[in-house]
Amino acid sequence: MLGDRIKLLRNEQGMTQEQLGDYLNLSRSSVKGYENDGVEPSLSVLVKIADVFNVSLDYLLERTEEKYNINLLNEAAKDFLLKIIKLANDYKITKK
Repeated sequence: MLGDRIKLLRNEQGMTQEQLGDYLNLSRSSVKGYENDGVEPSLSVLVKIADVFNVSLDYLLERTEEKYNINLLNEAAKDFLLKIIKLANDYKITKK
């Protein structure tokens, strides 16, 4: 659900509902309504939320699990980003 995705993104950033509301120029209760799926945000608010968290609308609306739309990048940037993503996925942290 959209509300779950908004809450997940907000928590990943360590952001409160009030802080997100400030970024969106909305009240904390509006953000709470979005997260509880009691209130449906307008398209302009959805775009602002996607911009705040730097994710695609498709990810925000749970149409994909890919957070970022790399298709909007030029080929060189896309290749570079894919290499970085592969390196990050291959990197393993081990405990001594």
